[in-house]
Formats: sequence, C-alpha cells, structure tokens
Amino acid sequence: MPSVRPLRPDLVLALLAALAFSSLGTTGAWAQETPAPQRDRPDSLTVMTYNVLYATPDTGTVRAIEAVDPDVVALQEISEPRLRHIADELDYYFHHSDEHEANEEDTGLLSRYPISRPTRYGALLYLTVDDPIRIANVHLSPYPYEPYALRDDEMTPQEAVAQARQTRSPEIKPVLDALAKSVQEDVPTFLMGDFNEPSHLDWTPAAAEAGLHLGLEVPWPTSRAVTERGFRDAFRVAHPDEVKRPGYTWTTLTGDPDEVHDRIDFIYVAGESVSVETAYTVGLRDASPTDRSVSGYPSDHRSVVTTVSLAPSPSDP
Repeated sequence: MPSVRPLRPDLVLALLAALAFSSLGTTGAWAQETPAPQRDRPDSLTVMTYNVLYATPDTGTVRAIEAVDPDVVALQEISEPRLRHIADELDYYFHHSDEHEANEEDTGLLSRYPISRPTRYGALLYLTVDDPIRIANVHLSPYPYEPYALRDDEMTPQEAVAQARQTRSPEIKPVLDALAKSVQEDVPTFLMGDFNEPSHLDWTPAAAEAGLHLGLEVPWPTSRAVTERGFRDAFRVAHPDEVKRPGYTWTTLTGDPDEVHDRIDFIYVAGESVSVETAYTVGLRDASPTDRSVSGYPSDHRSVVTTVSLAPSPSDP
C-alpha cells in the first residue's frame, strides 16, 4: 500500500468534519481527502460506473480510468485497500461504503471534488460551496440471474419479473427513498452501479421483433422503479434506439454461444439542471458493442461513461 501523504491544514479540518459525520450515521465508511485542484463550478461533469472484478490487477483498472478521465467514478467489487491505492495513484478523493441493502461491502467512489458528506449509499459532493451533487452507488444481488433462467426455459417472463422484484426491490427501494429529497429539491443526482438486472427499456417489443434478448419482451421491475422515481437512463437518453445501440455491458467475455449478453450496468440521472450529452461503453475490444477500447482492460463488465452539462447555478451572477 502506498505511503500516506501529509495533509494540508485546511484538509485536516475537512477530514475531521467528514469523520465526525461518519461517526453519526455511516459507521465503517471512509472519507480520505487527498490533494485536488481548486476549481470554479464546471459546465459539465463526466461520470463513470465500473465493476472492476475481484482480484484483477490495479494497473489495468487505473489505465481504464485514466483513459476516460472522469470527474466521478462509481466502483463495484472493490475492497477498501484497493480503492485507497487507486485513489492514491490517480489523486482522487475516495469513499468506501459499508455494508447495506444494496451492496456487499464492495462499492466505492472516486471523485475529483471533495467528498464532504459520506452517506449510507454514496456521498454528497460539492462542486463549489453552493453547488452540491448527490451520488449513489449500488451493487445489487447477482443471483438468481433471471436471463439465464429465461434462456434455459426454466421460467416465463412473468415469473422472471416476479423473482426479480422479490430479489432486488428490497435492495433498491431504500436507496430511492434516501435520494427522494434530493430529487424533489432538484439537486443533481446520480444513481450508478451494477444492477445485475436488465432494463425494461431494452427488452421491448421492437427488440424482441429484431431477435434481441431471446426474442422476449420483459418489463424488468428495478429499472421501472428507478425511472418512476424521476431518474433518466443516461445511455438510453443518448441512444434511444435499443435495437441499433443495445449497449451491452455484460459480458466482455466471448466464445460462449449460450451466453446472454445484456446491459446491466447503469448511470441514472435526475435534476432539471442536468442534460445528458454523451454516453458510451468502455472495454477490451474496439468493436461493437464496445465503444471505446482500453488495452489490458481487466473486467468481465464493460464500464459505462456519460458526460452531462450543468445549467448555471441560481447563485451565479
């Protein structure tokens, strides 16, 4: 593990405040501040969600993040020591989440902006003193994975929806409840992660007619629950045609003709001031459905990146 850098005096105070907040309601969370440049309020923000895969080399993970150069990264399957090391390599602030309904002690955030308030499901970041954004990061249950059961004719679409609802609804509901106030108050809000469930925006009649997704229409419940709470699926905003741009994130592995490739990693955005500009996938091979190739990309998930524009703050002159 790299040596710890001395903190500037002003950062010491910020760190103490963050740790005090942690002791009040986020036991076990980390909020390590490292040097980051002071900035004016940005006109845009680039965010990334990335399941890094357990026990993969940090060099490949760092290379993938450097290629994207994001402002905020939501990581899954990441331990606190690995997160700390990657943050040190890239000079990001970081926050590792403790165990809760929507993760298995393996989610973390990297941010160019100070992580002022770690929360149960992510963090509140301040672009400036008067400009907060809220980030939530989830890693929902991977099993049972309904698309495999559908592939093997072990259940009907209706049964798949019922099982998915039983498995992941208790995990995503408290996250959405925790974000409700931010959405209602029009704070730019990002819900990212590995949802381990496809989207109802993908398994549509048009996609089924085109032979995608086993030729089935399935109204997956978790994505419906998120969008019904005021969130927009950034990739589908940028690429509304689910047939031309399926945007598969699972899996980067090839060679298995029975594998069910799908989009299960998402960036959801909320807030009137947030406009989706671009969205793309990152992986190993520079060919569809990978939009951007990174040499040595280590994960079995493609990551997703989106850039949003931010309307001027009401406090701006």
